[in-house]
Order: sequence, then C-alpha cells, then structure tokens
Amino acid sequence: MFDLDRFIADCSTAVRSDRSHKPARELVSRVVSDPTAVVAGLGEPRRAEVQRLYRAADLTILNVVWGRE
Repeated sequence: MFDLDRFIADCSTAVRSDRSHKPARELVSRVVSDPTAVVAGLGEPRRAEVQRLYRAADLTILNVVWGRE
C-alpha cells in the first residue's frame, strides 16, 4: 500500500543521493505503476486540482488530479 510519509522520505533520500534526480524519477515511476495503491493511500479524487503534498528547499511533491469530461 502507498504510504505518503514513506514516499516523502524515500524521495528526499533519492534527491540527496543523486543530483540528476534519476533515482527519484525511478521511484515515482514504480509508485505510479500501481495507481490503485496510490488512490487508497491518498483518497479518491473528488475534483480536478493540484495538491501540494510536500515542499522543501530541495523537493516539492505534487498530486495532480485531471478532471473528467
């Protein structure tokens, strides 16, 4: 299951480990490959929006929810 606190910690570690951000990109790719787990962890989207999940000097994590037609 997706755990936001763990995801933030893992992203922070990944960004600090390699300034190219390749490890962070790989981490995000792995996480979003299971969208059901992400929705279970963040909750079902109710409307289109951009949610700031985390912000620091070296890392910002956003949840972008697209609207449906």
